[in-house]
Amino acid sequence: MIMRSTPSNEILIAADLGTQKMAVAVAEMAGDGSLTLLGVGEGVSAGMRKAEVTDFGHARAAARMALADAERRTQAEVSELYLTMSGTHLASRNESVRVATSPDDEHRVTEGTLEELQQLAAHLPLPRDHAILHELLRGYSLDRGVASPNPLGTHTEQIEAHYHLVTGKRTRLQTGVQCVSDQKIRVKGCTFSSYASGLAVLTEEGKQRGAVVIDLGAGVTDVSVWRDGAVVHSCVHGVGGDHLSQDLSIGLEIPYARAEKVKRELGTVTLAAEEQDEKITLSREISFDGRTFYKEAMVQVLQARMAEILEIVRDDIEAQGLWSAVEGEVVVTGGGARMRGLARLASEILPRPVRIGRARDFLGEQGDLERPELAAVLGTLRYAAEHEMKEAGRPQGLKKLSQSIGRMLSAMRFLA
Repeated sequence: MIMRSTPSNEILIAADLGTQKMAVAVAEMAGDGSLTLLGVGEGVSAGMRKAEVTDFGHARAAARMALADAERRTQAEVSELYLTMSGTHLASRNESVRVATSPDDEHRVTEGTLEELQQLAAHLPLPRDHAILHELLRGYSLDRGVASPNPLGTHTEQIEAHYHLVTGKRTRLQTGVQCVSDQKIRVKGCTFSSYASGLAVLTEEGKQRGAVVIDLGAGVTDVSVWRDGAVVHSCVHGVGGDHLSQDLSIGLEIPYARAEKVKRELGTVTLAAEEQDEKITLSREISFDGRTFYKEAMVQVLQARMAEILEIVRDDIEAQGLWSAVEGEVVVTGGGARMRGLARLASEILPRPVRIGRARDFLGEQGDLERPELAAVLGTLRYAAEHEMKEAGRPQGLKKLSQSIGRMLSAMRFLA
């Protein structure tokens, strides 16, 4: 992922291989971890369905085009990157691990103690065909259950670490990575889409108070729930923007390609009173005789499906008993967030205030930050920066140990 550097700056690259679009974002990281966005390369997806690779050759070629576009736009040579992952095969759960501290160190929590906890989490039992994508730390507990956000240096006979694990089917993760690594590009790490989106669009206060991030993709809808600065629940629902296009195609009796175009250019889930009698006319083309329909008919179709998606998200969070933990807002990202009237519709269905996500705290090119469909890839850049800063700040002995274990775990999991 690091292609060129100055004495204090590094170039970081992230890629998102989506169902409809592939995006590659390039940023420069300064010594303090701040990011300057240099540009975003994009390409039309191929060989993808529900955020998973279904035709490897087409998906690899589409990824190559997006990577080439990023190189052209930013003059960065891509040799390493971080990759955004999604798909209905992903699963999550919360787990805790515990270790006893050494009396030789006066029961003091050291870097080694925290490293041991992380490795225990990384080796928790999984379904035979699954691999860990993330061990996301939720916090620590000391003796007698006393919570500690930063226990380093404290004295306790035992310490417990709480993690949110995101796992996926090993073969499907391997296939996604292989689309990039086949092009002699090292995949240095992977992120879950809605977790990455949260890193891009949420403030630190929002993560603490509780927030929901909904990433509306073309093939799937990813969700993450945050509380006390960490992810406490995440899931992938197998419904997305493609379903809206399919519904339009059937409901309005038009070809799927025209339905997709209508959704992108004219789609809205709200209708003003003065638009009730407005009509939309589609011109005649080869194998299509043209079509005229009321705008209200289009809105009814889109509104029904979008409401269903939002209700699925609402009901899942309710089933987890987590709405009470969300004191803040719901932030919607992904290509589906561009649908006109979405925030208003979502506010009627979800029990918290809703806004459309905008990536935060990037210097440089600001136009791309306004695009909700880029939240995941931009958040993956932030994940990459955090990872690089953490590795750079480790004591040298622990850093070598971590790198060694990292290589071992990569071989055991899915990263080549």
